[in-house]
Formats: sequence, structure tokens, C-alpha cells
Amino acid sequence: MVKNMKNNKGFTLIELIATIGIMILIGLVIVNNMSGILSKQHDEEYNTFKKKLEDGACIYAETKWDDDYRKNCKVNNNCSVSVQRLIEAGYIEEDLKNPNNDELVKDNQEKYKVKVYWTTDNVKNCEMNGE
Repeated sequence: MVKNMKNNKGFTLIELIATIGIMILIGLVIVNNMSGILSKQHDEEYNTFKKKLEDGACIYAETKWDDDYRKNCKVNNNCSVSVQRLIEAGYIEEDLKNPNNDELVKDNQEKYKVKVYWTTDNVKNCEMNGE
């Protein structure tokens, strides 16, 4: 009995190319999703950083400023709280870092001022200037 059929145990070139192409496509999808996740995480870290500064300034303004100073802020709309005051009062930590550039806020205080103002209907707002 003679066997005329070959025993093929390997893959053809087309099967290998198709498999590699599919693997590359899956890899690209994974990398794209990971970069989106990392970007979203970075945005969340920066928003948390910004919120710490703004919340600290709002608490500082509420507890440290008298009514006359608040009225002046309503009229002029240009009151701000420095990082140094927030650190001294204990409303933010001295080692608070900006996640965008990994710099301590105390090392570049002029960059991180928080504007505090009251609207005409007596609603307090705190917004970080810059970045």
C-alpha cells in the first residue's frame, strides 16, 4: 500500500501572514485603549490637584476673611489666596505636587494663585488661575 498524500503539519505562508496581521491589529487596539485610559487618569489627577487648591482657598476665605474683606471681593472681583497662606494655615500640604510637571506648589507659588469671589447672589466661587 503506497501513500500518495503528504503529511502537512505546518502552516502555509498565507496563514502565518493572516495570523500576524490579526495579532498586530489586536495589539493596536489594546495600545490605543491604554493610552486613552492613561490620559483620562492623568486628567483626573490634575483635577484632584486643582480641587485641593480651590477647596483650600474657599475654606481659607470663609474662615479667615472678615465681612468687609468679602464685600470688597464682591465689588472688585479680584481677591486671591496665595499658596503660602494656604500652607501656613494648614489647608493644603506643603508637599502638594502638580501632576502635569511634578513640581511642588511651594516651589513656584506665583503660578498657583486661587481667585476667590462672591457673586451678586452671594455664591462663593474659587478658581485656580494659570495652567
